[in-house]
Amino acid sequence: MAGFRLDSYRDTPDVKRLRMCSMMKKILIINPWPPYPLNSGGNQAFFNMVDYMRRYLSVSILLNPHTSGERQAVKELKKIWPDVEFFLFEAGDEEKGYSIKHPLYYKWLKKIQASVARKMRRQLVAHGTQAVEDNDNEVRRRGTIMNSTFRNFDSQYVDYVAKVSRMGFDIVEAQFYDLLPLVYVLPDDVQTVFVHHELRYIRNQNEMKLLRQMTNKDRMLYGVSRDFEKGALDSYKHLIVLTETDRTLLAELLGRTERIYTSPAVIRKSGNVADTFVPAQTNRLVFVGGEDHMPNWDAVIWFCTGITPLLRQRGFKFTFQLVGKWNSGDAKRLCEVCPEMEFMGFVDELTTFLKGAISIVPIRVGSGMRMKILDAVFARVPFVTTSKGVEGLDFRSGEECLIADEASAFADAVVRLAEDEKLQEKLVQQAADKLSALYNPQEMLERRMAIYEQILGEKLLERKA
Repeated sequence: MAGFRLDSYRDTPDVKRLRMCSMMKKILIINPWPPYPLNSGGNQAFFNMVDYMRRYLSVSILLNPHTSGERQAVKELKKIWPDVEFFLFEAGDEEKGYSIKHPLYYKWLKKIQASVARKMRRQLVAHGTQAVEDNDNEVRRRGTIMNSTFRNFDSQYVDYVAKVSRMGFDIVEAQFYDLLPLVYVLPDDVQTVFVHHELRYIRNQNEMKLLRQMTNKDRMLYGVSRDFEKGALDSYKHLIVLTETDRTLLAELLGRTERIYTSPAVIRKSGNVADTFVPAQTNRLVFVGGEDHMPNWDAVIWFCTGITPLLRQRGFKFTFQLVGKWNSGDAKRLCEVCPEMEFMGFVDELTTFLKGAISIVPIRVGSGMRMKILDAVFARVPFVTTSKGVEGLDFRSGEECLIADEASAFADAVVRLAEDEKLQEKLVQQAADKLSALYNPQEMLERRMAIYEQILGEKLLERKA
């Protein structure tokens, strides 16, 4: 069938040997993108989990690479994991565009769309703080409120998923909200699992709180998407979330606690964990995260428009550095609002870069785990965050970090932390101790395997050689 391609390592001698030497249970993991390179917390977490579980399970991964970069990432993964089977569906290329009847007309429309988007961004920032805060349309455009009901999948992709998932797997696991509806085409005679990285209805609730004027359409979309999410989740036999907080919330939504498991994302920092504490003496504030993730965008806008003016009023001189991908035009216009801002792009070694800085995590939207919190702890740098930012981790204000949910309190916390080296060192050490006690990567990996054993109802075979 057109668009179908089974691309795997099943015929290589090494894989044949590994398949034949064991009777391991088979798991198919469906992911929206290749978990490589390891330039994000999500990719690191997925990579580490697969790298561990392939020793106990026969792992297959179904992907839909859209770009040449994603296809190259798959090639690299195949070299790293010769015992993992890859199923690839390729129906189009985002870099080249899908095959359409009038390509010139399509390109013209895309130019108009890009022009309109640029004008919206200019208007958003050019008129200062009030414009940024008041633009409800920007929240809707960047957020998930408008697109949480259903993704219109390519019909061939849906057929492909249905076909591959019936190839004798014991567990079929889907990852991330975009793939949630796939449950309706998965076979009934396998254990279906959904890994919920972020409760969408909670994120939508958070986003709606950012709207100054909530419309009836907003309320309607929220209700419809919440019911859609609940119905699709109920159709999976098992659910995995990243934090106990999300497990409690999901149990409330579904009206049950059974078959909902907690399995935190696993980030290994073996060679990148800072050994020593370096005091933050230069008032260098750092935020880690790109603008393509709406919670990051909202955090930066809030810090620039709501918090930095208060820092200036307090006579606090600082630099605000952003690590991650940001649109150059947006960056320029944000600098007009916040001239203290410096856009660093991607850095080669985040732990080294963070040394001597204060990490700020003014997150107001989302659920799940904040990898940027783990980055700060691993780098041994103090951080200021919100209750939402530290959600899922048992960190307390004044003990492992400083927590503030209001702009004035957040500004006060930044100034207090910058001026008190002893407080910095105390928070850094206690955060490292707390994380070490709560978050042992090996234990987290073993916890996930215990979940699979519970799902399968049997002890998994010993790890392969």
